[in-house]
Amino acid sequence: TLAMVFVRNATQLIVIRVIQGCGTMSMHAGLYIWCLEFTPNRLRNALNVYGGICWIAGSLTINLICYLAMDWWHVPLVVCGIFLVLAIPLIFAPESPRFDLIMGNEEDAKKTLSRFAKILGKSPSFDNIKLLFDDHRQNYLKQLKDFWLYKEMLKRALLLMLGWCILGSISYGITFGWGRLGGSIYTSMAISAAGGFLGSGICFAGIAVIGRKRTQILMFACAALFFVGGMPDVEFSEKWNLSRVTCLFASTCIGAAWGCIYLFSAELSPTSHRGTIMCLCSGASRIGAFIGPFLSSLYDVLDRKVVLAIFATLGFTAAGIFILLPDTTNTAIPETPAEMQGGRNKLEKK
Repeated sequence: TLAMVFVRNATQLIVIRVIQGCGTMSMHAGLYIWCLEFTPNRLRNALNVYGGICWIAGSLTINLICYLAMDWWHVPLVVCGIFLVLAIPLIFAPESPRFDLIMGNEEDAKKTLSRFAKILGKSPSFDNIKLLFDDHRQNYLKQLKDFWLYKEMLKRALLLMLGWCILGSISYGITFGWGRLGGSIYTSMAISAAGGFLGSGICFAGIAVIGRKRTQILMFACAALFFVGGMPDVEFSEKWNLSRVTCLFASTCIGAAWGCIYLFSAELSPTSHRGTIMCLCSGASRIGAFIGPFLSSLYDVLDRKVVLAIFATLGFTAAGIFILLPDTTNTAIPETPAEMQGGRNKLEKK
């Protein structure tokens, strides 16, 4: 990010931006996984919503920085400073005990558990305690080989990647389509943020009442129905019409879908491969984010109803994809791929 301050060549900026993007997405996925593995099942929904709100607030912050910056080159300089400040507490943060055990580091896991026990005002001794775990330490190539050996994990990963790609397409298609629906880029970001905040609340309530899987399916299906509902030519004012209103509701559903898909995907993935699967999903969403604005540009060459029909089809397709995945509500997350065979987590419900 700091290198972007000193580079003026467009080609070099693109290369640096790609490299920076790889690090940013890995950092975001890693931080989310780290928090999730420290959080008990009953608190993950609340953690997930909190993370989503932080993401939206950060998005608004960076857009405000871009708006206020006198020179574009000031933007990466400010962002670099933010990254450095936020990295400091992570230096002192412990590794997830789940990950330590998967890597065979039992003593490190005990130290972390002991530190958390002291925070809770307890002083248990782990000296004579034997932790039960499966040592699954691997390099990256062996992790990739596991996708071939464990078909259930491969199935889940591919379905999740497709779902993330569709969600990215719809999300960025809506955000960058508001200009063609009567707004501007700033309106787009504001409406996207508003939909995200409302969606976070809907996501929290949905997961608490009907569970992860049903909430994910419902949000995609509702977004698709709103796109269908926006097809009739109904004008409310010079700037507002039925399409604009229904797309606003669809944006809220997509915000809720974002909130749910992180938690659902992480819980569907085993601890040993969670980082790999989440990074693959994030990469798939980036592909969708690239496709989305091109879909919204079809407003310029096709009838508005055709574009809305495309987004509706994507929404229904995503809902169908998540029907094929098992629910993780009130279920312990798997630690290794072997626990996923048979189509569900082979662990007792908690």
